[in-house]
Amino acid sequence: MVIKFQNRQYELISKIKTTSSRALELYTASDAGVEGVKYTIACVNDLELARKLVPVTTKANINISFKDLYTSFNADGRYYVVFRYAGGKTLQQVLERGNCSLQERLLLLKNIFAQILLLNMPDCFLYEVLRKDNIVVDDDFSVRFNYFFTEVDYYWNVQEQDCINRVSGLVQELFDRELEQKSSRELTKFARDMREGVFDYLWDCYVAYDNIYDVVLSKSERQELQPSRLWWRAWEKLKRMLPKLRTMLAAALIIAAAVYLLLNLPNPMISDDGITFQQIGTLEIREQSK
Repeated sequence: MVIKFQNRQYELISKIKTTSSRALELYTASDAGVEGVKYTIACVNDLELARKLVPVTTKANINISFKDLYTSFNADGRYYVVFRYAGGKTLQQVLERGNCSLQERLLLLKNIFAQILLLNMPDCFLYEVLRKDNIVVDDDFSVRFNYFFTEVDYYWNVQEQDCINRVSGLVQELFDRELEQKSSRELTKFARDMREGVFDYLWDCYVAYDNIYDVVLSKSERQELQPSRLWWRAWEKLKRMLPKLRTMLAAALIIAAAVYLLLNLPNPMISDDGITFQQIGTLEIREQSK
């Protein structure tokens, strides 16, 4: 299927999803006859929804730095919004893999903040892209965003504090281990301030993070970040020793059981009187009178 608008033609490659209300459909697309460039196209079927989206999806109404919004237009009785498409590993996949060092995760959050501020998009879109499956992580840990909408009814109520709360959730997941161990006072305080709503604007969040970034990075490179609680350090050592302890405990139990059997069970071969059995299984033994 090809969507035509003025001198442009967009060839639909695949359908991403349809919202549950069926008011909006998402497709991946490319310029017809041009390879390499991909787009996400939102096809709005509901005219009332289209009317609400116009103020935040037309180039004339939004900041020119929001370059991920390519164009929007009416065609065939529908309203189309064209965004740039980002292919690659999502943040969800990166976190599930769990093999990123602290230095890489610190850089990743820094790049997320940088991309947020660079694009300067409307809050409703920012709230949407701050989901882990809409953030695409490149090999150098730079990030790009996809605009895979869920339901859009809440868009008109989204405020900057809602976006800050979403960033706070990302902070908790990115540094889950360090925050649980309390190995970095700087990260712990920053995460707590995010969670408790200390910052009024995303810019304030970025400035606060930028102030601690070099400190935490330097401590990490010098391997100075250690769990602050004694019991946690003891538990980490115990976990490393656990395989050896299991082997030693199993051997000790076997030896103890053998010693117990040797010392406590009577042996009829060396006993003076032997052992008298009254019953073996279901067979009752009676002593014959002489």
